[in-house]
Amino acid sequence: MDDPVPVAMIEQANETPLPDVHEPAVTERHEQLRELASQSWNLELLISGAALYATLSLPELLDNALGYYRYNLMLNNDYFHDILPIQVIGLSKGACYVLFVAFLANFIMRAFWVGLVGLLAVYPDGIKYNQIYRLGQYAQNEYARRMGRLSDYAIRLDQRCNVIFALAFMLTITLLGVAFFYVILVISVTLIQWLLPSAAYATFERIAGPVFTVLFVVYMVAILVMSLPRYRDDPKIAAIAFRLNQASSFMFFGLYRPAVYILFTFYSQIPKAILQRRLLTFMLCFTGVLIVSMFVEITQYSGAMSAFDGRSFVTLRDPGRTADANSFDNLRPASELIQKASIQSDVIREPYIRLFIAYPKTLDADISKRFTEPTWSDTLTKEEKRKERANWYLQTFATYFQIELNDSLYRQPDYLFTQRPDNDQLGLTTVLPVDNLPVGKNVLKLTVPDSASKPKMYYQIPFWYVPEK
Repeated sequence: MDDPVPVAMIEQANETPLPDVHEPAVTERHEQLRELASQSWNLELLISGAALYATLSLPELLDNALGYYRYNLMLNNDYFHDILPIQVIGLSKGACYVLFVAFLANFIMRAFWVGLVGLLAVYPDGIKYNQIYRLGQYAQNEYARRMGRLSDYAIRLDQRCNVIFALAFMLTITLLGVAFFYVILVISVTLIQWLLPSAAYATFERIAGPVFTVLFVVYMVAILVMSLPRYRDDPKIAAIAFRLNQASSFMFFGLYRPAVYILFTFYSQIPKAILQRRLLTFMLCFTGVLIVSMFVEITQYSGAMSAFDGRSFVTLRDPGRTADANSFDNLRPASELIQKASIQSDVIREPYIRLFIAYPKTLDADISKRFTEPTWSDTLTKEEKRKERANWYLQTFATYFQIELNDSLYRQPDYLFTQRPDNDQLGLTTVLPVDNLPVGKNVLKLTVPDSASKPKMYYQIPFWYVPEK
């Protein structure tokens, strides 16, 4: 999509009187800035090195934050609560990787620049093309014409290091702007869900997507129309066009003004023809990072194989025939949250199965629709009410979750509330005896009621049973 920010930025700049750059105070500040820039390369190398490590550490923290949200805060599995947060994390991780590439490129180029500066300190005259042996007169002239002086090349390299930083931060700000906008959508829809009754929210959920899409298209068309010279230069419409463009600035929060400084500098210094090509390249890069980051993140959390994987006869979409490491305590990392359910091992040798069923926040809505907590007698003490309520909760779970081992149904298994010591995850634990279980592959199935109170598949765990002899 076209970014409406540039027009807004240009309009804003036109309203501000240009300062007199020849004022003594301004000139003095410019000289101080040049002196500071000439002395900051060593600090720049240090910052780049530290930032390389920091940007590689952030994606893991973002994954942990998303895992916490999906298990403890996500209210249901609709687009706004499920897919949009994944896209927010994808965009944020994309911004981290963009910064990592920029810091790495700057670190390498700046280190090379330091070498050139040191070389110029030893050989102030730089390259003397007419004294290079084994080069003919023509080659000497061509190299001199194409390469120029070593000092000029060092200056150009220094400028490119600075431009790489500016472009990378502009791309990062744009990605984070879209991510912030998605966060606002998620928070807004969550507040609406809390305020509206269930039936009203179901209606809102059906119409919200199409209505939002129409409003967004209308806004973008209005931005494009108002950006035409005949409207933006019209005294009667210019103010409206400017405010319409400014409406998108809330996406960037405190990053809007830095983006304006970077963008206006490029707009005012680069010729129009070159600027248009570079803007096109920038938008292609932005779109590419946007699509790839969201695609990778959604693929990761949907459990689907990558579209770039060339294995034609492997699928991860059949849970009854897929060994998911997350389903087994002996294969899953201790700190990783269990997605739905887990047993102790992929190969069961004991005469029992220890089953843990995760209890994410999304179960609250469905369980609350099907079960109504009884009214407890006022004659009961707080301790007695607490025990009665806990017993009713466990009976509710025993009714809601049906456990099948191959074709055998476990009726009313005894659950216990559990908080796992490895990752503090809340859920339910039960132990299932496996008498007469056939040796070899077996499947444990969890079913829950659907909208018609019929059993529907919730989760499957295939495993091997090889008893000890």
